[in-house]
Amino acid sequence: MQSCNAETSKKLKTYDMGYGQTLTVDVSKPTHSHSSNVVNVNENKDELGFWGKTDRFLGQIADGISKKDSITGLRTLDKPFHNEKDYRKQGEKTFNLILNKAKKQNARILSKTNPQFVRVKNIVDRLVYASHYRKHKDKVKYAVIDINEFQALAFGGGYFVVFTGLMNQTNDDELAYVIAHELAHNTAGHIEEKFFLTLKDIFGDKPSTGYVTSFTNIMEQEADRIAIIYTALAGFDPRGGATIWEKRPQGIEQYAFYRSHPANDQRARAVRYASSKIMKYYKKGIVNPNVEKILQCNELFCKKGRNRLADGKGGGVLKTLEVIADAVVKNKAIKREKKLQEQEIAQSRNIIANKRLLTPPNINWQNDWNLRYQGSINRHNQKAGVNFAFTQNLSQGQFYYNFNNKIEQGNIVFTGTNQHGYWFKWNDNYGHGNLQLREYTDGSLRGLIYIDDGTMLGRKLGDFIGFKK
Repeated sequence: MQSCNAETSKKLKTYDMGYGQTLTVDVSKPTHSHSSNVVNVNENKDELGFWGKTDRFLGQIADGISKKDSITGLRTLDKPFHNEKDYRKQGEKTFNLILNKAKKQNARILSKTNPQFVRVKNIVDRLVYASHYRKHKDKVKYAVIDINEFQALAFGGGYFVVFTGLMNQTNDDELAYVIAHELAHNTAGHIEEKFFLTLKDIFGDKPSTGYVTSFTNIMEQEADRIAIIYTALAGFDPRGGATIWEKRPQGIEQYAFYRSHPANDQRARAVRYASSKIMKYYKKGIVNPNVEKILQCNELFCKKGRNRLADGKGGGVLKTLEVIADAVVKNKAIKREKKLQEQEIAQSRNIIANKRLLTPPNINWQNDWNLRYQGSINRHNQKAGVNFAFTQNLSQGQFYYNFNNKIEQGNIVFTGTNQHGYWFKWNDNYGHGNLQLREYTDGSLRGLIYIDDGTMLGRKLGDFIGFKK
């Protein structure tokens, strides 16, 4: 019997495919073979050549220290040899630690039938459908904890918690914004991106406290922008992200230190402005049908879509450049935020110091000091708050004022009257002189303070004013 072997009649033809790859095709007609023509693609990596191998190596390094950002589509620094499953496990671990800590403090973890939990679930369901998690709903895990704190926390990997203290002080639009903010932290991988700070430390550029805090602040700002889009697309009023902070005003003191979060008034203005730009996407109570398209590109962020080259064909270089660009952009943004905060810290501390200087000291007067006043004094070439009092007959008095972050005491002794009013002698730890005061119909004592300089009246320091208390 004749063999059905076609090898003896095989005719091979090789095509150069470029980048070290060849295509070998059997162009012969097999005599008795029942198989189709043999097609082999030779992808021997050793044939890439020097530059191809170098590009492939750069791609592997870039993959090892970076990830593709869900928001921008570009590569961003990440933990070496990262693994999404590891992040999920870490997020779950932290999530469970918080729940266990709450239980130890006798705080309730609300059941799924609890009205408060149901309220959160209704909001989360819409937000998830309007977010980058819309195709990964099973990765979003959360809990509602009965703690009276105005707080919600994200742990990475899709895990977060909401406290009832926050829920009790917000309407649904405001609560949706906060939950969207926590979702955004997870989407953007902010917890994982903190490796950027570790990397700086590894290379001997240990980040300062202000640098670290400013980095966190930038991530909070980004989470706000993403949250505004999520909120609007889910059918919640994005302006709720402004009203929540407008209801919680803070004084100048909030600017006196490095801030990991934007100051409440700054945050309210930024969110309100950003909301005004994307109100066109908001349909009350309805998830926008164009979610996927809007998440790709909108007025607040845009994904940089591009056809990527394979590693070994230029893709490795592009990945590396994106990682370097990410590090440079991050560093510049952090330094800019740090410088801005330092300017605000200096200005606010100056305002606080002046305010403290002009605030009359709090003095616990004894009963003998019947006539009590608060006002201001010109002393040491500056205006300061003063608290002073006299005995009923004005024969003796005392005054207290702020100087060099301390409260200084002075004594007053009555010396006489004339057409200008009452005259006293005064002294404190730094000098002595004359004091002239006059009563006014509003109950105040006002006049001038002089310091002895060898002349009869002395050198005028300025006003001495007090209103009855």
